[in-house]
This record gives sequence, C-alpha cells and structure tokens, in this order.
Amino acid sequence: MCRVAVKGGEPVRSVDGRKERWRSHRAARREEFVDAALRALAAHGPELRVDQVALAAGVSKPVLYRQFSGKTDLLEAVHERATTLLIERLVPALDSSLAPLAQVRAAVDAFFSVLDQHPNLYWLVNTTIPAGPLREGTGVRAGKALAAATLSQVFAAHLRALGLDTRDAQPLAQAVVGMVHTTAEWWLESRTMSRAEVVDFLTPVAWAAIDGYLGRHGVRLDPHTPVSPDDIPSPRADRPLSRTPQGTQEES
Repeated sequence: MCRVAVKGGEPVRSVDGRKERWRSHRAARREEFVDAALRALAAHGPELRVDQVALAAGVSKPVLYRQFSGKTDLLEAVHERATTLLIERLVPALDSSLAPLAQVRAAVDAFFSVLDQHPNLYWLVNTTIPAGPLREGTGVRAGKALAAATLSQVFAAHLRALGLDTRDAQPLAQAVVGMVHTTAEWWLESRTMSRAEVVDFLTPVAWAAIDGYLGRHGVRLDPHTPVSPDDIPSPRADRPLSRTPQGTQEES
C-alpha cells in the first residue's frame, strides 16, 4: 500500500517500497533467464526453445513463464541483450584518448568480440524480429544502425573541428560499418582466419577509407597520435588543416 502524508496542507503519496523491491526482483529474475537463454543458444544452436532455456535455468517452463508472457516476450528480451552487449563493447572503443588507428581497431574488435563469443545469438537476432514494442530498436539491423549513428557522431565532431562538411559523417560511418559487418558475417561463416588476424587485416582497410576521405579534402591525421576535436584549432576557410606526427598544426 502507498502511505499518504500531509505536507503543506496537501496529501503526498509515498512510494511503496515493497512494489519497488518486487520490480527490482522481477527485472533481475528476467535477466537471469536471458543469461540462461544465451547458455542454451551456445549449447544447442541459433534457435530459441523455451524448454532448453528452462533446463539451462534449472526451472520448469511454468516458472519461466511467470516472468515472461510468452516466447515472443523472451525473444524480445534476448534481442535487447544483444543490443546491450554491442553498446557495452563499442562505447569504450571510441575513447578519445586513443590514437585514430587504435580507435578503429578497438571498434572493429568490439564488434567481432560479440560475434566470436555469441555466434548463435548473432544468427538468432539476424533471422528473427521481435513482435513487441522493441522491434525497431533491436536485432542486427538496429545494431548496425546504432553502430553507424555512434560512429557518425564521432566523425561529425572531428569534421566540424576541421571545418569540413558534417553531412559527410553519416555516409562515411555507414560505409565503414557496412564494410566491417559484411566482413564479419563472412568470417563468422568461414572462420578461415583467427579473430585477431581478421581484425588486424580489417583495421588498416577501414582506416584507409577514413584517411582517403580526409586526404581528398587536404587533411592529414597521424593515425598513431591521439587527437580530440577540442584540440583541433579552427582552420582558416581557405587552408585545410594538417596535423603532423608530433601533433603540431600546419597550414597546407
């Protein structure tokens, strides 16, 4: 029950602590079942089967259905976890204290790490669409959109500081993400290279796309020197900025 107190002549309802604890317990319990779903996928393949999830969780199906309204609800939660995993891996990779090439490698490896550790989860979200309200915010397509949007923000900040057209940030981000994603799917199916080998191969290729774009606009960035948009002085409109390996600025 909610208790009613009087403050300033007006009734004030306090939050029922028991309800909040129940919500917290239910959320934690759902996460435990999603953990079990990931274990079931790893053990049995990229098909979500409720009986396998219940077995992995050590409960009966009726117990599992106390937390989920049905298989569709569970599928939606699994999709949401896949998106969360990608965010957790990708965001730290975009640390501005890293040099540009190191950022690219960290971002590429972040994506490959999710596929490497959860291949069946990837194929599940690649072949299913949740029917609930999260359908537009989960899945492989949404993951690609999220990665491209995050990368686009990083590119836009640098392009703005360099005096370049920030509208180019979106297609540049889409090009890089598309290249990485297509290569990742090929690698996941073929496994002809180790994860480290394919990341080492793809990193300079992805950087070449970024460097090539900047070069066409007269800008050179040392791939091994950290650079933040806040550290880039506003270039003169008629002279594009060039950064030397020592991190000093020149006008070309």
